Amino acid sequence: MKIIYVYDTIAVVGGIERIFVDKMNYLADHLHHEVYLITSSQGEHPISFPLSPNVQHIDLDIRYHVCYGYPLPQRIWMKFRLQQLSKKRLKDTIKKIDPDIIICTTTYMVTEICRLKCRAKKVIESHGARDFIHLTDDFKMGFFKDLRNEWNTRRRFRQIEKCSDAVVVTLTQADAKAWSKAPHVRVIPNFTKFIVPQSSSCEVHRVIAIGRLTYQKGFDRLIDAWTIVNRRHPDWKLDIFGEGIRREALSKQIRNNGLEKSVTIHPFTKNIAQEYLNSSIFALSSNYEGFVLVLLEAMGCGLPCVAFDCPNGPAETIRNGEDGFLVENGNIKEFAEALCHFIEHEEERKSFGHRARKNIERYAPEVIMPMWEKLFNELKEK
Repeated sequence: MKIIYVYDTIAVVGGIERIFVDKMNYLADHLHHEVYLITSSQGEHPISFPLSPNVQHIDLDIRYHVCYGYPLPQRIWMKFRLQQLSKKRLKDTIKKIDPDIIICTTTYMVTEICRLKCRAKKVIESHGARDFIHLTDDFKMGFFKDLRNEWNTRRRFRQIEKCSDAVVVTLTQADAKAWSKAPHVRVIPNFTKFIVPQSSSCEVHRVIAIGRLTYQKGFDRLIDAWTIVNRRHPDWKLDIFGEGIRREALSKQIRNNGLEKSVTIHPFTKNIAQEYLNSSIFALSSNYEGFVLVLLEAMGCGLPCVAFDCPNGPAETIRNGEDGFLVENGNIKEFAEALCHFIEHEEERKSFGHRARKNIERYAPEVIMPMWEKLFNELKEK
């Protein structure tokens, strides 16, 4: 079966990019499909995760960034011309490959996929909580830019919902309900390959959190909760791994709360498995999520988890009171109390971590990828 994945660029070390590459690799290497990756503007940027040699990568070579060095009228005209060129190259490339399945996300390229007239079946992956996708990494760009971004996103959503020959695949049941106006919706969660041979001892006095330093990840809430934890357990440390535009604001909050010796922000590391194994608790403080890959990673390393019950992901992954604690979204004191509970009950912490490692077996590639294979076969038979 010929399968095309369409994405703008895979240059960022992020969860969406990682699972995209992992799925393409699995389809090509294990299920032996003919898999193509079409990017619009990859350019000279290396693909951020190892791509199988069995996946054929085609870049449309569109350079939107060159527009921004010109005055506004010329910039608008250049961007329009590049958009038209992108549409033509995408259409010509798909026509040449003649795929059975085309897969894309809810990014701007989905507009052209929805309009495309071809024999291929279309699959649109929703990787975030639908009601929050319009928010940027830090959405306060300015009133008019925020308004334009939200309008463009909701316009794409309406177009997807009118696309009768497309299937929307969500990661959670909650997000599937948000896409109820789409003609065809299927729920297939992400998988994780991140199950290391060993497990955390859960004996190190360390809590770990991972994610981009943006509004979405809510690390300001975690730091406020840790201020409470630190008063009771000054011998425990909180290590946050991530990069982003809120780094300085978070560093200032750490200083203002007197936590310089207790909380450290680290850049992303390629050896994150060792960091999980050197920790005893995982903290997820997000304001909203789609599907939390780092949560699966932490559980795969045998860490009990504390998470705000935010929309949409944590509640469908954590079994509350069995492998972690779900806390009322935004309740800082309750979040701090849940962390303190794990800190103060070592044996319970270890048993929760053991069950977490066992429970995420339901997200193994061997469990999830047959769901995709079944969907592809159903679509091809229609």
